Formats: sequence, structure tokens, C-alpha cells
Amino acid sequence: MKFSIIVSNTRRSYEYLKLLVKVKKFPNFIIHLDYQNQSNYKKKILNLITKKKINFKSFKGNNVDDKRIEKYILNLKEKIIVYSGYGGKIVKSDNILKNKYLLHSHTGKLPEYKGSTTIFYSLLKEKKIYCTTFIMNSKIDCGNILYIKNYPLIKNKKKIENYDNKIRAKNIVHTLQNFQILKKRSKNYKNNYPHYYIMHPILRYIALKK
Repeated sequence: MKFSIIVSNTRRSYEYLKLLVKVKKFPNFIIHLDYQNQSNYKKKILNLITKKKINFKSFKGNNVDDKRIEKYILNLKEKIIVYSGYGGKIVKSDNILKNKYLLHSHTGKLPEYKGSTTIFYSLLKEKKIYCTTFIMNSKIDCGNILYIKNYPLIKNKKKIENYDNKIRAKNIVHTLQNFQILKKRSKNYKNNYPHYYIMHPILRYIALKK
């Protein structure tokens, strides 16, 4: 199955690419959003892309709604596009959302855990960690749910942020490997669940200690 991927200068994007390469699930094309000056991950990402000879194009920007980037995405042959953009950015382009399947992994069980830092909220409330992969729409963490997995608790909770990136990557790979089946089973849901905001550091500390 052919797909493209949108990456940013982040550890998450690097984990996505690294796992995709490991399982030999290569994207046909990569759109690189070159915005934040995280030179370490930018270098790792570009080195990996170059080493594996994957076609790519870099854009100076952090938002796919930018008309230059939007036009380029719409001209891609691939309908399936993995999204690994910068945090806090909502894709609002109706053209992209209507014409492409934009796949996103979220470390929370949707629709119950929408919003930010939900990995900590599920730890605090349930002592569980979830990851959901879905087809994005214009609302935060909403769209057709493709795959939900309950992951084991991490022993070294100091490394939870990297664990977050790794399980998102695993969900993406599983979804790409089984996309046609998962899409047939996919479902949307009513947008009537609460939205979680960035967890206070004290609550985060409590969640990790539970």
C-alpha cells in the first residue's frame, strides 16, 4: 500500500521514520516541515531520508494549511498520508481533509481522552496507557477511529515521553499494514466528550507515582 508522510523536526517524527524503515514500510514521499530549530532531530531525519533514498521536499513552515504546502500535498498521488506535524497545530484545510486520508496517532483512548497530555490522564484515572490512530478531521482528536491499543505500563516512567513517541509509531505501522481492513471497520463518534488540557506538573508527578 502506497502512502506519504508529513514530518517535523521532532523526536516523534524520527521515531516514525525509524520504525517504518525497520519494518521496510517505506513512504513514497516525505514532506518535511522545517520550522523549529531542533537541529539534532532535523539532522537525524534528513540523514535517514538521504540514506534510504526516499523522495522528499522541505518547506520552511509549521502548518500544512499554508497555501504552498497545501497545494503540494494535494498534488501527491498518494491518498493516505501519515501526519507527524508540530504539536498544537490543527489541520483546517478542507481540501486536504476531504481529498486525503490524514492518519494521526494520539496517546489516549478516543473518544474518551481528547486533548493534550492524555497519556498522563489515563495513567492517573485508570493506570492504563492507550494509543488511538484515526483519520483526522477539522476538530481536535476527532475523526474515524481505525485502531486502539492498550499498551503495557512503562517501568522507567522518567522515559514516558519517548515511550509516547514509540507507541504512536507502532500504532501507525500496524494501521498502515492493515489499512483496508481497519478502514472498513472504522467508525466516527459523537463529539460530546470532555477535552483535556495540559496537565499541571504536580498532577503529572502524581500520575507517574501511582
